[in-house]
Amino acid sequence: MKIYYVDGRFVPSEKAALPVDDLAILRGFGVCDIMRTFNGQPYLINEHVERLEKSANGIGLSLPWSQGELIDIVYETLKKNALKSEVNIRIVITGGSSPDYMYPKGAPRLVILVTDMAPLPDAWYSHGVKVITTRQERDLPDTKVTSYISATLALKEAKKQDAVEVIYVNRKNQVLEGATSNLFAIFENTLVTPESGVLKGITRQAVLSLSNQFCTVREAPIQLKDLLAAQEVFITGTNKAVVPVVRVDNTRIGNGVPGQLTRRIMKALEDHSQQFIQKR
Repeated sequence: MKIYYVDGRFVPSEKAALPVDDLAILRGFGVCDIMRTFNGQPYLINEHVERLEKSANGIGLSLPWSQGELIDIVYETLKKNALKSEVNIRIVITGGSSPDYMYPKGAPRLVILVTDMAPLPDAWYSHGVKVITTRQERDLPDTKVTSYISATLALKEAKKQDAVEVIYVNRKNQVLEGATSNLFAIFENTLVTPESGVLKGITRQAVLSLSNQFCTVREAPIQLKDLLAAQEVFITGTNKAVVPVVRVDNTRIGNGVPGQLTRRIMKALEDHSQQFIQKR
């Protein structure tokens, strides 16, 4: 049984609860972030907590905790759990209780969940995956909010089509990001990822920094037609790391196998995580 941190207390997971008048329950009003551990230590925790604070500011949610205090509570939560394998750490900050069930009037609540990581299929990385596209944009692309209704519905459709992710396409026919990932495309040794209209993931930033040694890196719009003609495509995320994409809708990408540059970037990110472990 895992131990969670809920509104100032450490409680067994089966007893974790929030008041039903909390705006996270009533209106989906709250922010969140997720990180993973390597060797029991939270990976890139400073970057994740900084983004969490920016997300809160983005919806006008004033936090009573400093970044340092949030980090300390994460570490304390990990200590309360006897970790036998790597875990995900989900930080949720709710809008707090609301007497009128609409506007935030109470203090925000902090929740930290620790859950075992489910292994992803090896075939994703050795053979690549299929993604589909959908006409959709995030309301607040720079903010990681708790409301994921549209993403959940889109991912249900992806599953029906044997795809692992959904790529959002805006009104200008530009591809943006996945429901749970960031998107990259490779054109003649240039790595491109959308700059605006996306949630800028922590793994995304790590990939941008690491890829400079291999190729030219650009943050720029990508038209859907150009994505379909790319030599290589991949998606990134906290749990996914770098996942090669070999099919978008019904279009094969490149040769239909993970590309050489994608594999180099996969290895660079893996080496980065191993260096993190050794430093700990």
